[in-house]
Amino acid sequence: MQWLTSRFSVHSLFFKMLVYFLIVISLLSSYNIWSMTFYTRNVHNEIVKYNLTLIRNTVDSFEKQYTTWKSLLLSLQHDEFVGNISRQADKGGKQAIDYLQVDLVMDQIRTLVTQPFYHLQNVMIYYRSHSFLLELDGMVDDDRMFRHYYVSEAYPYEFWLKEADRSGAFLQALPSSSFTIEPKSSEVELLPLVSHVPGSPWEIIAFVNMKSWYESYKGMAGSRLLLLDQDGTPLFQSDPSAKDGQLPAWNGKSEWIKDKGTYYFFEKGDRSGLTYVSIIPHNELNRSISRMNWIAVLLFAATLLIGTVASWFFTRNINQPLKRMITGLGKTEQHLYEGTISEFNAIASHLQGLHHERKEIKAWMDQVKPLLTSYHYMARFKNINIDEAAAAELPVSEGAFMIVVFQLRYRHTPSERLEDMLTKATGKIKEIISLQVQEAFPLSHTLQMDSREILSIVYTQERSERLLACLNELKRIFDHDQGTYLITIAVSSVFQHTSHFDQAYAEAMSLLLQAMPLEETQIIWEKALREEVSGFTAEQEHEFYVNLQAGNESSCQELLDRAFDSLHRRGATADQLHQFAHAVLSRIRKTMDLLNIESSPLQSDHQPLAHCVTPEHYQQALLSELARAAEAIRRKREENYDIIQFIAQFMENHISEEISLELLADKLNMSPTYLSGYIKEKTGSNFSDHLHAIRIRKAKELLVTTNMPVQEVGAQIGYRNVTSFIRMFKKLTGQPPGDYRKTHWIRN
Repeated sequence: MQWLTSRFSVHSLFFKMLVYFLIVISLLSSYNIWSMTFYTRNVHNEIVKYNLTLIRNTVDSFEKQYTTWKSLLLSLQHDEFVGNISRQADKGGKQAIDYLQVDLVMDQIRTLVTQPFYHLQNVMIYYRSHSFLLELDGMVDDDRMFRHYYVSEAYPYEFWLKEADRSGAFLQALPSSSFTIEPKSSEVELLPLVSHVPGSPWEIIAFVNMKSWYESYKGMAGSRLLLLDQDGTPLFQSDPSAKDGQLPAWNGKSEWIKDKGTYYFFEKGDRSGLTYVSIIPHNELNRSISRMNWIAVLLFAATLLIGTVASWFFTRNINQPLKRMITGLGKTEQHLYEGTISEFNAIASHLQGLHHERKEIKAWMDQVKPLLTSYHYMARFKNINIDEAAAAELPVSEGAFMIVVFQLRYRHTPSERLEDMLTKATGKIKEIISLQVQEAFPLSHTLQMDSREILSIVYTQERSERLLACLNELKRIFDHDQGTYLITIAVSSVFQHTSHFDQAYAEAMSLLLQAMPLEETQIIWEKALREEVSGFTAEQEHEFYVNLQAGNESSCQELLDRAFDSLHRRGATADQLHQFAHAVLSRIRKTMDLLNIESSPLQSDHQPLAHCVTPEHYQQALLSELARAAEAIRRKREENYDIIQFIAQFMENHISEEISLELLADKLNMSPTYLSGYIKEKTGSNFSDHLHAIRIRKAKELLVTTNMPVQEVGAQIGYRNVTSFIRMFKKLTGQPPGDYRKTHWIRN
């Protein structure tokens, strides 16, 4: 201190700042010393409190879990389909059971078991009078279930045959035991939960994976948890291998007991009536205290050293520049401070502009706040993680809401220049939607997701008449422009919290797929069950491809007509219709590419389908493309008719013989390599594909017109190995020869 006073004035800023720093350090050090002393004396109590908190948290978690289990099993116990299955079995046994209802119940069980936070290994519905159970994987007889699939020494098959006394309680927890689960032969510790409803012919058995639950909620390291029922019977032990003596007597009021060097923490569940016991050896507590003491000493020493050194440097570095800056604060705004430190000069020079910049930033933020709010909504719909602190400043309403998605389809050929115009047009449509929706629901928010999608968030408790009237008015407006664009409107169900934005958005987007191929605005409210439809079967698709390669327009047209008739009869949606049309168009273009045919009208991406809405539009567009493609293919094939025709006729005339590429090349005075490339270039297929196609076509004729065995049919068309014939026939037709013959006979 004398050295400091000799170099610096007692009243100088440097001296005073250093002294103040040292005083603060001394106070903190005194506090730390006192804290360490107090900590050493009271850490035992704190650790006890800590463990009490842990067991209370564990109890609270299990009690909530127990209540959840009880609610789930009660719901399943009184499920309509569960009762239907029992009544059906009473009337006619298993044969009378409606397995569609069985599937519905199994779906509920799978939902319970697959939820990780339920910790359920399996849930079974035991129809005791009929000796079978309905569980995760299906319907199983009770003796096979408990003697083969779920085997436990503590719970043999005979245990489940007798009805236990459950004292009127709906749900009874049985002691956990190790179960061998087949077919994986896995050993799992399970806690059985058994429901009981007086007079009910069935009961619910749920198996809780206690290892999974305990790993989620386990307490202090080195501790063990015991779960006791109301009679003191152990239901679960976190460490079954540990040798425990008799538990000390508990009066039901003490929070913990120390007995023979071991701490016992007790807690009783209010809902389940179970008793929870956490056992911690005394040496575990001592080890924690010793480790914490050493950490505290090291932290104290490091803090003291760093604080002293930092005080010196902070004082020296701040003293002079700060003194000059304070002096400059009394001057004009333009010259608050001038010195040798560039950083302080920069700070001073910018002080006068901060106020103006703050005003400008505030005005700019007011302008972009709606844009940021829209982005916030979009991020929540797309489930994008954004900064929570920043998002908290954006005005997003809370409460029950619905999502209304408007999907636009412009009936124009897409182009880069037109895309910009469509984006602007979408903005105008968005303004119309926002005006109508906000008039009916003032708290609503409408935003444009992209150039063909607009979304409105409507805060409401129900699907009201106001919403119906609003959407019908929008439909009336949009239908005036149906020649330019079409809009599909999807309305989600009501969600109670804005954390479900992404779920509501996903639901609305799934409803859009139900739009029908109509030239009008469609409003979709509910999800409808629709079958998956496709235009072509595998055989028809192959037949279409073969006829297309041959330039056979009439056969291809007939297949397309049948496909569109099938789609119309089965009620295909607009999406399904578009997917089929796009697939056919892609097949036509791919065939043209394989045949090396250049045709500019076929090259523009999706151009023929841009105006299509109804099945008739799609059919007419595809037939037009098919006509151009077939004509181009016929012209291409006419150019190469002589050689290709010779090859085809030779294969037809010698179909039962051994035909090779070398044989044909020798007859045409060509090399095999050149002939192979020539066939591929002119037809789009290689030699072996042509040979197999001709043979299989001949085989189909023989199968339909004769009773010749399959092996003999294969020999007639050149296949010496019947296995090779069957494999190739199935590859090209989608079914074995025998099935093909049966199918044709059935149709005829």
